[in-house]
Amino acid sequence: MIRASLSLSLLISGTSIAAGAPDDMIRVTCAEYREPVIAAASLSLLTLNVSHGRNTAVNQVLVGKERTYENLDRIAELLSATAADVVALQEADAPSRWSGGFDHVEYIAEQAEYPCLLHGLHSQSWMSTYGTALLSRVELLDPGSVQFQPSPPSKQKGYVHAQLLLQTDTGAQRITLATVHFDFLSRKTRDSQVTEMVSGLLQIGGPLIVLGDINSEWHADESHVRKLADDLNLLAFEPENEGLGTYKKPTGKRLDWILISGGLEFRAYKVLPDIVADHFAVYAEVAFKEQRE
Repeated sequence: MIRASLSLSLLISGTSIAAGAPDDMIRVTCAEYREPVIAAASLSLLTLNVSHGRNTAVNQVLVGKERTYENLDRIAELLSATAADVVALQEADAPSRWSGGFDHVEYIAEQAEYPCLLHGLHSQSWMSTYGTALLSRVELLDPGSVQFQPSPPSKQKGYVHAQLLLQTDTGAQRITLATVHFDFLSRKTRDSQVTEMVSGLLQIGGPLIVLGDINSEWHADESHVRKLADDLNLLAFEPENEGLGTYKKPTGKRLDWILISGGLEFRAYKVLPDIVADHFAVYAEVAFKEQRE
């Protein structure tokens, strides 16, 4: 496991930051006008595998640059329409030859008007640089990026994590958010990645939300999403509900999840029907259990 992290003091307005590893594993930007805390009764969240900007095309190499911009515009429009406080992205590209040569995460954040972003560059090669990302309307505290051990022939995977403040009746409370993309090809690799992630997040402690493309269904034998939830003491929304498919069709596999700590509760949860990638976005509203409107 390779880890990179930044302190809050490095969240400089309008400046990209890369630190911690020779390959520049992490990028963080935050504008001056960001808010310091979510001043609402609940925290709204969205997770989406953006599929390298290809929408539903077979491969991003087959998609021209202008079409890629159009595909990302659709994603940004969806984010603007939902107005989620925090967005988790997977298969999110930095400038890459195979997807137009421009920064997808930065473009989406600008178009959807998210002042803060955290982008972990988990997979890097001459053809592509990509990973997972968090976009936020408020400050992201103690951001970090973790790169899982290499797992050829699959591209390297990982997760990013950060904390934010949610206002409660007793004052602002910190919540850790982490977005991950697990390997799709090998069960053994996912076993290892779950172990790595659990080990890392248990060191942080406190309320936790995990979002992302876990490439696992709840009812599967030796389910990785179920193991992740069990090991981190997290809850899923209606985990046996077969009407919450996220991959290619609403009745398809449920591979994309939002998991929350026991001190939190879901106020809303839905899979959005908009076709902006080969995965559907998942939207949720989460609050501390003692917070009542």
